[in-house]
Amino acid sequence: MLKTFLKYVLTFIITMIILIGLLFLSSLIPSKNLENNVRKSSEFLAQYGEEQEIEFPFRTERLFYFTDALMLNTAYSIDSNHPYESMMLDRKNYIPGQTQNFHEEIQKHIGTSPNYTDEYGNTYQVSELYGLMHGENIVDSYEYTRYWHGYLIFLRPLLSIMSIEGIRNLLFVLTIILSLIALFLIIKKLNFITAIIYLLSFLAINLYVICNSMNEITTFIIAQIAMIFLLLKNGKFKNSASVFLVIGMCTSFFDLLTTPLVTLGLTLPIYVLLNIKEENKKLYLDCIKICVAWVVGYGLFWALKWLITDITLGKHILSDAINQALYRAGDVVGAGIFDIFKLNLNKLGNSIIEYLFILLAIYAIIGVLKEIYLKKHKKQQTEKIQILKVLIFVIIAILPFIWYAVLKNHSYVHSFFVYRILIITILNIQIAFTLFMGLQDNLLKEKVQGE
Repeated sequence: MLKTFLKYVLTFIITMIILIGLLFLSSLIPSKNLENNVRKSSEFLAQYGEEQEIEFPFRTERLFYFTDALMLNTAYSIDSNHPYESMMLDRKNYIPGQTQNFHEEIQKHIGTSPNYTDEYGNTYQVSELYGLMHGENIVDSYEYTRYWHGYLIFLRPLLSIMSIEGIRNLLFVLTIILSLIALFLIIKKLNFITAIIYLLSFLAINLYVICNSMNEITTFIIAQIAMIFLLLKNGKFKNSASVFLVIGMCTSFFDLLTTPLVTLGLTLPIYVLLNIKEENKKLYLDCIKICVAWVVGYGLFWALKWLITDITLGKHILSDAINQALYRAGDVVGAGIFDIFKLNLNKLGNSIIEYLFILLAIYAIIGVLKEIYLKKHKKQQTEKIQILKVLIFVIIAILPFIWYAVLKNHSYVHSFFVYRILIITILNIQIAFTLFMGLQDNLLKEKVQGE
């Protein structure tokens, strides 16, 4: 037990050192190397403003450029002469020699200079970035320290050679490549039906649109890389929970609390399917260990950002971050838990829900026809799935609703992107149903020879 615990600790420490070290190295790049492309990026975003609505037959997508502008501003505001302080405080609007006023993080929203805050307290990050990059004398700098901002590892080098348009295209190509690799490996290691299920689930939350948001695509890229890793290793690890510990840490490090749950909800089914022949008790224990490891990796590494900043820079981030967490988990005036569920389901779109029921009906028909065919031709019938194995996927499918219930305020205010974690429900319901109908029975065939 002690030896296993020490392995977890060592894994955590090594991962932490690597991630923080890479963040420090990216902070050594002089901001003047980024200036031209950040300016071009601000001009590009200014065409759309803080957000853009795109009409699709099944729903209206809302792309929130507010956060992309913030990420660009933060990347440009890193002071390479003081890399450690800059990467820990994550200021925006910071220009040495111009900045006069430094503001610590505000609890309920991101601070913005007075010219870009209206009478109702609404802030305009895209307009502010445009002003900053076009010679406006913005003297107020604001900290956003409660996150690691690990995306700077990639964003700062990329901004040295391209603007946000190029980065978007790169993210799109990367996402497509990762998706194709993952689907190919799913077919090879599992079966064709599971690949179809993953593809349909990605389409349901419009992965193409998410590629246009640097903020939203991060967790999906992490999930895809993790899926590929699990498939290449065939789900066989001496300590599988340590893998998910690292996945949780990476999620906390790179994400700004968009859809972090997808890095667990898309990868855990892969692990279960690869190990579904295990005894029920072992499989359930593994799943519990994996979920705990992910939560610890995600939560503990995030909290370390607050603690390290407090200790090394004399800030009071820990108490502020805890208050922010309590605020995000707080009740919403006039909206109960079921209202939050309904809001996010509505963002998903009634058409998607209808298509899901149609798919389940198709799976049921195919399953019945398969059984009839096997019986008629006196062939070996589908092995009956143990209900406890199906139940694992049902439980995973419920995770988004647990997330909504815990982070009520965040799930309500940011439903326009938080609804995307429902991909976990869509995916796992299909897997559970196809297993139950005997369409994935090849995963459960045991070796008879030699028994």
